[in-house]
Amino acid sequence: MDGQARRQKIIEIIQKSDKPVSGTALAEQLNVSRQVVVTDIALIRANGVDITSTNRGYVINQSNKCKRIIKSRHTDDQILDELFAIVDNGGCAENIIINHRYYNRLEAPLNVSSRREAKEFMAAIESGKSKSLSSATSGYHYHVISASDEETLDVIEDELKAKGFWLELDDWILQ
Repeated sequence: MDGQARRQKIIEIIQKSDKPVSGTALAEQLNVSRQVVVTDIALIRANGVDITSTNRGYVINQSNKCKRIIKSRHTDDQILDELFAIVDNGGCAENIIINHRYYNRLEAPLNVSSRREAKEFMAAIESGKSKSLSSATSGYHYHVISASDEETLDVIEDELKAKGFWLELDDWILQ
C-alpha cells in the first residue's frame, strides 16, 4: 500500500470508530511503525482534515456539529459532575481552555462524549500523575462544547447554570 492509500485508510479507520483510535492500533492495522502513522497524521492535517490527538488516540472533528464556548468554574472534585452534565445531555466536551496570568491562553483537547470517557479522564487526574488544567486558574476555565443542534447546547448550558458552574464569557475568548 502506498502512502496516499495508507493515509486514506487512516481517515476511514478513524471515521468509522466510535472512540479515539490510538497510533499504536493504527500502526498494527496498517503494518507500519508508529512513527509512520505520526508522519501520516501530520500530512493528513496539512491537507485540511481536522484530526485531533487526544490522550486516548486520534479523532476526526465533525464540522456538522453545533459548537458553543462556555465559561465555567468549579473545584477538581466537581469535574466529573460538570462532564456528566455535558455528556448526559447529548454533548461533547471537546477541549479545555484557560487564561493563565503568565502563560496566556492554554488549550488542550478532551473529546469527552460519554460517562466512560469522563470517568477515564478523572481516573487519570486522580492517579496523581497529572493535575487538571483548571487548577492553575483557581477552577476558572472554558470549554468548547459540541452537540447535534443548538437546542441540545441550550439544555447543557441550563444544566451547568443550575449546578452553579456556568459563568458569563469574557470578550478575549471570542477573539
